[in-house]
Amino acid sequence: MTSTTDTAGHPDVTEISDLAEGLLTDTRAEELRRHLDGCASCADVFASLEEIQSLLGTLGGPQEMPGDIADRIDAALAAESDTSRSGATETSHVSRETSAVSRETSAVDRPAGRARTSSTGPGRKSRAPRGRRRIVLLGTAFTVAALGVASAVLVSLHDDKGPDTTAHGRPSTAADTFSEGTLEKQVTGLLTEAPKSSGPARPPHSFGVESDKGSDRPHVFKSEPTVSVPACVRQGINSTESPLAAKAGTYDGKDAYLVVLPDAEGNPARVTAYLVDATCVHHPSAPAEVLLDHSYPRS
Repeated sequence: MTSTTDTAGHPDVTEISDLAEGLLTDTRAEELRRHLDGCASCADVFASLEEIQSLLGTLGGPQEMPGDIADRIDAALAAESDTSRSGATETSHVSRETSAVSRETSAVDRPAGRARTSSTGPGRKSRAPRGRRRIVLLGTAFTVAALGVASAVLVSLHDDKGPDTTAHGRPSTAADTFSEGTLEKQVTGLLTEAPKSSGPARPPHSFGVESDKGSDRPHVFKSEPTVSVPACVRQGINSTESPLAAKAGTYDGKDAYLVVLPDAEGNPARVTAYLVDATCVHHPSAPAEVLLDHSYPRS
């Protein structure tokens, strides 16, 4: 009868572990104990295993796995079984509560002439390897945890609405945000940036055509530059005057348009600024309400 010893005659660690757990037959156990009495290194291994066994014995009983985690693990294992074990007839099942696993299993015969790959030996009760199941369970648990974290991150990103946008759908900046306190400054800036007419002033009733002084050639006056304003916003202002300047932005959390027109009272030294609700740009059924209107000096 052979024993699981190495070339130096020492038993392997697994067999020493079985001795510590009382899994060997009396005959084999007595043989190992005699060896331990004369081998300091094997005796140290045996003492370490007994210490580990005593520490494990102080741990509490099995804890119940949370139901949602158990359901996810069961679903993941079922999917894994369907894809990777299509030809197998046995299916694995994971219990919701951890339980002690019997170490008594049937020995697996090895072909003749093959090197011994298991740690079973004479007088030892054989046990089947459980490393693969543990790896699968741990891998599945980590996968479920990673999926949970990813879901939380996606929900957080989805709930984050980001910065306000203007009536044109672009992110609003501080310069695009209108307020009553800074409206005059913004109107002055718009008038400064607004394109000017490059032609000379046109005399009244000239119809845009006038002869140059000292020449018979007619001079064609250039028309005033136009400023683009959405039609619904112009309807909300209800004015036929041509806009001098306009800009999209936000006011009090709403999409708004700042439109600068010539003074409503006809004063050429002043202008009238209208702040109009621009919701109608994307929702035509919404009315273009005038939120603010003020008269300011023309720069």
